[in-house]
Amino acid sequence: MVKLPEAKPLPVVYSYICPTDSVIRLKLLSSSPLYSSNQIDVLAPVSDGDVKISSTQGTTQLIFNQNTQYYELNTNTYPIVPGQVYKMTVITINGDVATAETQVPSVAVPLNTVTVETITENYQTSDRIKTFFTDDANGVNYYRIAASHGFVYNGQTDTIVNDTRINELYSDLNHNGESSSLDGRFYQRVDSTQYYSTEYYDVFLYNCSESYYKFYKSLKNYSGNGISFPPQAESTLIYSNVKGGFGCFAAYTSSKLRYKKK
Repeated sequence: MVKLPEAKPLPVVYSYICPTDSVIRLKLLSSSPLYSSNQIDVLAPVSDGDVKISSTQGTTQLIFNQNTQYYELNTNTYPIVPGQVYKMTVITINGDVATAETQVPSVAVPLNTVTVETITENYQTSDRIKTFFTDDANGVNYYRIAASHGFVYNGQTDTIVNDTRINELYSDLNHNGESSSLDGRFYQRVDSTQYYSTEYYDVFLYNCSESYYKFYKSLKNYSGNGISFPPQAESTLIYSNVKGGFGCFAAYTSSKLRYKKK
């Protein structure tokens, strides 16, 4: 008979900070140990933790918001500063302590141009969204692009915005300061030229911390084409920079460019 190792649930932390965000948010969950008979809902938020963020600005508490299910802090009282290092400390009601640090990238790298190519194949229409930018030459950088799809139906006035789930990653290792590009595909449900009076893409370029890049890269490697959330809390395939727990505390700066398709 093989005796399985003892294990207990540990804090699972997700928080991504950006200088242009109005709110600092942290999601706190609990892991479900691989070798345990206790079944834990890994999607259930933990609301009774003690969560603090600290930096050279001092230490401040994040308060749990019952509506959003996140611990939150307004950035007008605690701004996120480019280039600065931040630490997040989480203490659970059971006394477990989880900590993580991240450094905010120093600059927001602008998008130079965005192109959109409509492709029809196998009776399906998709838009190939391609971004062009100039890499920041000051050290190693990590990038991610994302995009949202906005449109207005014919005969209506309300704008509908959906996430395209484009999550492409890039590192400038050995390509420092070069002109770079990233692209992704968004598959349309309907023929936009027939049903939409207005259509556009808001395209985002994130200059990421190394922890952000490694975490999202591991999610893509784990799930294939897309990114699942939350990931398996105790899978060795998923990157984590949280000491005393699992998850990721990371930072990024963001730039945006709107492409008007119609």
